[in-house]
Amino acid sequence: MGYHIYIFELSPISMDVREFVRTRPSILTAVSYIVMTSAVTGVGFLLTAPVPLIPGAIHWRVLAFLPCVFGILFGPIVGFLSGAIGNTFWAILGGYFNPATPIFDLVGVGLTGLIPGLFCKPEDSLSSKGLAKVTIISFISGVIMVPIVAIGFDWVGVAPFGPAVFFLAVSDLPPILIGTPIIVKAVTPALLKRGLLKWRL
Repeated sequence: MGYHIYIFELSPISMDVREFVRTRPSILTAVSYIVMTSAVTGVGFLLTAPVPLIPGAIHWRVLAFLPCVFGILFGPIVGFLSGAIGNTFWAILGGYFNPATPIFDLVGVGLTGLIPGLFCKPEDSLSSKGLAKVTIISFISGVIMVPIVAIGFDWVGVAPFGPAVFFLAVSDLPPILIGTPIIVKAVTPALLKRGLLKWRL
């Protein structure tokens, strides 16, 4: 059974909305998108997190919004895995991997893709109300993520819970709050025009 969503036709002045049926992706397509979004997240985190807030643990992540964006565009499962796998990939490449990474970090960062993917869709970028929803839901996912990851840092002795919460909030919440609606609004029309948003998983 298909899923009723909206597709947009671009015009010089505005975007028209019409209903269409979206089907599940093939396994190969789904795996390809998961690998691609995870790689983009991991490499993006690695290349744009140069400022250490707690050295070896928390860096200011300019692209912390990536899992949120991928979840909204491609669905909650892709969003979760892009955050979970991408963050783990970043930790391994950057030398930050610790016993908490595949547990608390994986779940916490994964939720920043899962939650927006569950409650928001690309068509929300068409309206101010929809973008407000994208902003609020993505920010809430970040707020949920922060204490989960902080528990892991405290557990392995990287940083006490309180400072970890503070610096994680400074690191990730502003990019998520500001970047998610801007990027979703910017990329959705182009992706729709190229037929790249025909499914969500």
